[in-house]
Amino acid sequence: MVVIDRWECWSLREGPASGAWLLVYGRRKTGKTFLLRRCVDSAVYVTIGRSGLCLVEEGDEGPRIASLEEGLKAALRAVESGYAAVIDEFQRLPEEYWDLLAVSRARGKGRLILCGSSLGVASKVFDRRSPLLGFFAPLKVDLASPSDTLVSLSTALSPSEAAKWAIVARDPWLLGLLEPRGDVVEAIAESAHLLVASASGLVGEVFREEERKLTQLYDAILRLLALGYWSSAALAQKLHEARLLPRPEASLVTGMLAQLAAMGLVERVRMWKTPGARIYYRHRSSLLSLLMALEERGFEAGLRPSCEVVSSTLGVEAQFFVGELLAEATGLKRAYAITGTWDVDVVLLKGERAVAGYEVKLGPFSGSEASKAVERIRSLGIPRAGLVSLTEEPPPVADEGYGPSDLVELARKTSERLRRASRSYSRVPP
Repeated sequence: MVVIDRWECWSLREGPASGAWLLVYGRRKTGKTFLLRRCVDSAVYVTIGRSGLCLVEEGDEGPRIASLEEGLKAALRAVESGYAAVIDEFQRLPEEYWDLLAVSRARGKGRLILCGSSLGVASKVFDRRSPLLGFFAPLKVDLASPSDTLVSLSTALSPSEAAKWAIVARDPWLLGLLEPRGDVVEAIAESAHLLVASASGLVGEVFREEERKLTQLYDAILRLLALGYWSSAALAQKLHEARLLPRPEASLVTGMLAQLAAMGLVERVRMWKTPGARIYYRHRSSLLSLLMALEERGFEAGLRPSCEVVSSTLGVEAQFFVGELLAEATGLKRAYAITGTWDVDVVLLKGERAVAGYEVKLGPFSGSEASKAVERIRSLGIPRAGLVSLTEEPPPVADEGYGPSDLVELARKTSERLRRASRSYSRVPP
């Protein structure tokens, strides 16, 4: 099984987070529990259940079911004795127990790590009225970074295979269901029935842990985003046509998009030189976007999706993966541009100024495609034009060209730099 070697693990083991009391948080299935079990040497590991009980793992003993009081006492006893303890699914712990944790901070010689599968729990812990305010440092666990994912996959796959798998493997739960090997398009098409069911369940879990109801309206927004409706105006129009909104007004949708973004399901990408639009809304997870798109296109009726459909959808996600990788590597802000009948897949911004623009393809470029893409990018006044292919080296007609091997090398340098840079921070910036 391929394991993504993440900067968060280094930070927990050796970096600035290695001795701190931490609140590790993020949406469901981003790999928090796996990281803590792999990267923290804990004497006690307590998992809070939904039933008012907890699972306690202590020393060499097998796991046992215990009351919340018993589980917390075991964790705090370890901390006060100088050891590390983890309380997982912390968002399920009633707030009446928080004072007990606060009191133990003064007595604890060890280390306590709280882990919450909800973004809302961080707001509560760091609220000015919280008894835990000032005791814990935050460590957000999002999707695995593009650079860490690509470098880790490249140890087991060819550069081209690694680059294509990395688009979807940033969601760690995928690697528990599929072993990355060969053609990612074929693998997803073959296992789509299993993956789609898992994706639907994951979205429901995210809403449950955030104590929100997955309404028909929220579900419709997520599905429309997967189908490529990216503007609040277009979403409002489609929702109104489906009789889910009383009026086709963008203002009725922006609040819900903000809620989905706060839950880690949606992200906002800056638009550059795009008339009438400033924000491109999309799924934060390329994997969820891909699987929801497949489900909406009817394959759930028992049909295996065609490789052409999977490849087409993956190609759209590739441009956002590459954009995030390039932004991570350069320290610049990524943006996207739609100009008339064509677009610029990645625009890197320094402040408000475009520094470079890129055309991204899942497959190879022909000579004419490459020349036309460079010409279009330069016609917008962007100083540098780049070509990126996840299959082979692009034709040498641009200021920058990245093939699969180049992307792996760029990711390796970026991954190493992130670990070095983290020594200067109380937590590594995302």
